[in-house]
Amino acid sequence: MESGNGTPYAGLAEQTLFSAKDVNKEAVASRAAERSKEETRRREMAQSRAEEVRRLKAPVEITAEKIASFMNRVHLAARQGQKEILILRFPSDLCTDGGRAINNAQPAWEETLVGVPKQIYQVWLELLKPRGFALHAEVLDFPNGMPGDVGLFCRW
Repeated sequence: MESGNGTPYAGLAEQTLFSAKDVNKEAVASRAAERSKEETRRREMAQSRAEEVRRLKAPVEITAEKIASFMNRVHLAARQGQKEILILRFPSDLCTDGGRAINNAQPAWEETLVGVPKQIYQVWLELLKPRGFALHAEVLDFPNGMPGDVGLFCRW
């Protein structure tokens, strides 16, 4: 298997081998591409979150049909043996304190709500609380160690 110059690998080196420097360049390029993808994904998520906050800051119309639909969800959940349902999941940016009062179960946490979450609280206060339903809020996730999304739950 020897080639003409006396080493068995002389022809192989020119055809299939490459330098460590070339491999390192590929690795660097691959890491850069992954960082770029991750940055794009983060930007898109931030944009989506900002849009959701804008959307949920605007008041919505609370109709009899929406209340009836909600009560149907409650009945379905109860028939399945559940004791609560998630009413709304929203970014903690819709709290004036970024969700800290909710996270720390502080009294008057509801005073930090704005937009649709505040409307839901008002509907609960006026229509559901007198009928024995409870409202519970909790921070559902902690991206980068900070409160992320908040969940409003109706319990019975």
